[in-house]
Amino acid sequence: MMDHDHYRLAVMADPHDSDDALRAHRESCAECREFTERLLRFESRLERALRVDVPQSANVLPFARRAAAAAPRRRQWMTLAASVVLALLVAGGVWLTLPQSSLAADVVAHMAGEPDAWRRTEVPVTDPALDVVLQDSKLRLKSGAGIVSYASSCDFRGHKVPHLVMQTPSGPVTVMVLVHEPVNKSMRFDEQGYHGTIVPVPGHGSIAVLMRDAESGSTDVERIAARVDDSIVWTR
Repeated sequence: MMDHDHYRLAVMADPHDSDDALRAHRESCAECREFTERLLRFESRLERALRVDVPQSANVLPFARRAAAAAPRRRQWMTLAASVVLALLVAGGVWLTLPQSSLAADVVAHMAGEPDAWRRTEVPVTDPALDVVLQDSKLRLKSGAGIVSYASSCDFRGHKVPHLVMQTPSGPVTVMVLVHEPVNKSMRFDEQGYHGTIVPVPGHGSIAVLMRDAESGSTDVERIAARVDDSIVWTR
């Protein structure tokens, strides 16, 4: 299955590529569909900005005509220069808005470094150990949140974030509280054997919840994400 990063690299090389795998990913992923639409709008604006008629210049102009032609030629070249500047500004604005790395892909990549966290167990981490992990993010969990079997304060995109594993009837679920990663809307993803969602938490960044594909149902992750969000008490 194609992931976000592979899709975006391919579509940025050719936004009009009709490859079946690209089309299938685009149809199944709202986030990448929106990305492609932004890219196509940018390409259209850039093409219009650069569509300037450059005047044909004669090799030799008589002296009398040269002075008369100078003013309109200056205007024409100024138009060309302005169009190029506009194109660069448009391009710069679009590239700044294109995500340099998918947040979902980074969350999944982080999982590879802590494979032991996925154990099924009924043994929770101690309350003091959990409090230490949560305190930097200014939150705590309600008493009925469920069994937290793993808790670590992890480096993620330049910040320390809580990485928890909660035991559920569907299996272990990883939760990452990303207070420095605000998102505008919920984002579902399926990457490298994981099924997950990243949900916005207004004023507190976002929460990433993911399960391994072999253990997740179609609605498990969304339901668990809602329960986790409801279980958090923010202390600031």
